[in-house]
Amino acid sequence: MNWHKLVSKEYASRSFLTEVFNQLLVFALYFIALYLSSWVSNHLETVAQSSAIYLPAGVKLAFFVILPVRFWPMLWIASRLYASYLSVYYNGGWSFDLFHGFFQELTYMTIVYSFKKSRWPPKVTSNSGALSLILLAVISASFKWFLFSSAFEFTTWLKGKQVLQYQLNMTLGDLTGTLLVAPALLLLSQSYSRMFSRHHAVILLSLFALAFIYIVSYLNHSDLYPLLRLCSLLPVIWFSYKFGIKGAIASALVSNVLIVAQAGLTQDATNTYISQLFILANSVTGLLIGTATNELKIKNNQLQASNEKLTALLEKNKQLAKRMVTVQENERKYLSQELHDELGQNLTALKTDLTVLSIAQRNNENALVEGLKENAKAMYDSVYQIMHHLRPRELDELGLEQALKEGRFKSLLSKASIKYIAEINLNSAISDEHQTAVYRICQEAVTNCIKHSTATELRLRLTAHEQYIRLTIMDNGKTKITQHESGGYGISFIEERVIALGGTYTITKIDGFKIEAYFDI
Repeated sequence: MNWHKLVSKEYASRSFLTEVFNQLLVFALYFIALYLSSWVSNHLETVAQSSAIYLPAGVKLAFFVILPVRFWPMLWIASRLYASYLSVYYNGGWSFDLFHGFFQELTYMTIVYSFKKSRWPPKVTSNSGALSLILLAVISASFKWFLFSSAFEFTTWLKGKQVLQYQLNMTLGDLTGTLLVAPALLLLSQSYSRMFSRHHAVILLSLFALAFIYIVSYLNHSDLYPLLRLCSLLPVIWFSYKFGIKGAIASALVSNVLIVAQAGLTQDATNTYISQLFILANSVTGLLIGTATNELKIKNNQLQASNEKLTALLEKNKQLAKRMVTVQENERKYLSQELHDELGQNLTALKTDLTVLSIAQRNNENALVEGLKENAKAMYDSVYQIMHHLRPRELDELGLEQALKEGRFKSLLSKASIKYIAEINLNSAISDEHQTAVYRICQEAVTNCIKHSTATELRLRLTAHEQYIRLTIMDNGKTKITQHESGGYGISFIEERVIALGGTYTITKIDGFKIEAYFDI
């Protein structure tokens, strides 16, 4: 029992130390990210104390979205510590106030938390998540500056329209910095385990080539910069289509970084504001097209996987149907043979005995004997019909071509006063399975024509090549009863035979009844 307690205490101690290490690591990473992003933003100031592209806003939003809530207090402490560092840097005095802007920060956290727990949390792997990220960036930046920049500390030196202009400048700066940095950090956090795949190497090489073209073009012809900036959206669209969200965010980041670099070099307010619009356009377009392409590829992969499963299932069903038909034919063949060998021979012997008996009693007509002869003949005919239905012996004895031309079909149709025309063109041998299927389909068509049609002519055309078999059966009659009244078993039987061998069929009822079956060998 004591041993279990010691293990539990050791495990708890390790978990506590791990959590402390993670908290300190988050603190350090966030502080460094704030420092680097602030350093870059300070070099982009075209208006004093008003950064045109405020990158720390993007770093802040990304860290709050990526990290669980338990790390948020550490992010708050790191931000206050960095604010103290800035106080030393700008004012020369240390001033650490943990609760300065507490309600502002609490409101910011509430907004981010509500988005994270909503139906569409901010992320870069789906279109809804990208829209949520853009909306969160707009709301957080607008709420921050429109609510708090009207405080007395700003209104003491900004009047009227100056306050509104300041609010718009700071909001646009936060929004630009957020959409420039946050998507890249979110993508990095979600795919860090697969950073060095071959797919990513292709993206990086393409981006290096793109950056090289931009830089060389700008250095040789700086007057082409407005055109290069205008064309920066085209690579974003292409990378989004080609590589999905990863290519979209990476290409937008490269294009935007080059725009930011040029804005920092020129230090021109008008040029910087225009650059803001291009950065926003590149980021938003890359997010939306990239996520849409990503979702489309995922759906296509799911659809392809479903198609493969359905194809495998269909092939399995075909094999089962083929096996079922084979077993059915073998069983019918066996029953037909048994009927022929046993019952057929006995009936033949009975008919012979009755004939002999009738001759022996020729002088004394016996109605009972005559009745027995008629019954024996009817029984023999019935058994013959059943044997033929179970397994057409003429198919085994005559072969398919002669069975179709001169066999039972011709005699049955002749008795029904229906003209029969058979056109057989066999350029290649037909397997036993296909011969049986063709014969059975013809058998069903002939039966339906005699029983359910007013036809006076039936035409059969069979063509066989090495690649395919085509069977066409058509009559010129009208159906006497509907398929519903007849049960529709004949069509179902034909469909079963065709599908079992992987074929296709069509049935039309224009100017008669027409069946077309096609088997791809």
